[in-house]
Amino acid sequence: MKKGSLITILAVIAIISTIFLLNSNLTLEGQVIQGNKIVLYQFYGEGCPHCISEAKFLEDMQEKYPSLEIKRYEIYFNQENRNLFEKMAQSFDTEIKGVPTIFIDEKVIVGYGGNTGKGIETEIQRCLKEQCIDPVNKVKGKEVTHIITESSPAENPQQKSEELAMTKIISLAIVDAVNPCALAVLTLMLIAILTYNPKNKKNVLLAGFAFSLSVFIMYFIYGLIIIKFFQIIQGLSSIRFYLYKGLGIAAILLGALNIRDYFSYKPGSLGTEMPVFMRPKVKKIISKVTSPSGAFVVGLFVTIFLLPCTIGPYVIAGGILSAMAIIKTFLPLMLYNAIFVLPMIFITLIVYKGISKVDDVSGWKERNIRKLHLFSGIIMALLGLAMFFNWF
Repeated sequence: MKKGSLITILAVIAIISTIFLLNSNLTLEGQVIQGNKIVLYQFYGEGCPHCISEAKFLEDMQEKYPSLEIKRYEIYFNQENRNLFEKMAQSFDTEIKGVPTIFIDEKVIVGYGGNTGKGIETEIQRCLKEQCIDPVNKVKGKEVTHIITESSPAENPQQKSEELAMTKIISLAIVDAVNPCALAVLTLMLIAILTYNPKNKKNVLLAGFAFSLSVFIMYFIYGLIIIKFFQIIQGLSSIRFYLYKGLGIAAILLGALNIRDYFSYKPGSLGTEMPVFMRPKVKKIISKVTSPSGAFVVGLFVTIFLLPCTIGPYVIAGGILSAMAIIKTFLPLMLYNAIFVLPMIFITLIVYKGISKVDDVSGWKERNIRKLHLFSGIIMALLGLAMFFNWF
């Protein structure tokens, strides 16, 4: 046989072999296996460790079996996905036991651990040869096979009951309410009113209430902005799980800073008090207050100067509330700010009734400033630890 003819025959054989391999069920390189189209549904929760392990395994399976279509649905933060999960569980006559949960053909695989991966691949291989259904089209009542292994809770660990969420909000509000700089600003304002007209106690009452109301309104608006900011961030799925942990760490740090102020107090400390350079500006603005309407207007602007020393607990509260629909945050925000301004109202009333003088209130605040910081620090640190370690 001529050399040219031999080369031609070998070339034809190579082409035919390549076509055969491309259309067969197996190619040696990468062990890519073709077959019937398979639809697999995976329901998972953001941050769930079992879900992360299973997701990596499924990625490998998708590379190995190109005819495998994986549909993934996050259920901790997406209500529509959770509704689909509940609907499919109902079709499969099963209860939601945990995540991850896989629906493939007429089988439900809950959890990931041990030989779960091997079981999933066995089902994929079976469906390559047999005609498996799309699980979303499952007919209710037909027998279903359940495989259950290690799983994480089906409920979002971060979305605790509203009762517990409110406990956190109230704790943070109490910390904010006893903040020394907020009390200092109020006493400055009351002194200004009394200096202008010492005999008109009614002005003291109305000015104190007007100032408290303006602070309440502005902080409510700030709260909505903080919550919306966190909700935008949570649109990035990679951040959702770490947000709650980050808020816990922030609370621990703020608690530590306040505890530090008990042992080594320094006016204008970072994160716990109004910076010293701001104080003359605030005093100048407040000194011009002569009426309740003036107190209200000044209150709107002074909140900006209060933010450096009061924003910490509020940011953490906003992060907690960001898991809720914005309309549902109104009541917790109102409760938070009602607690926040409560000491202001109390001080206004005792000055108005003559139970105590403004100077006495100011002196009490100065004498107990370290204790106020210690009280705030302990609550913040404990709350931060509870959030970080999921104690409640």
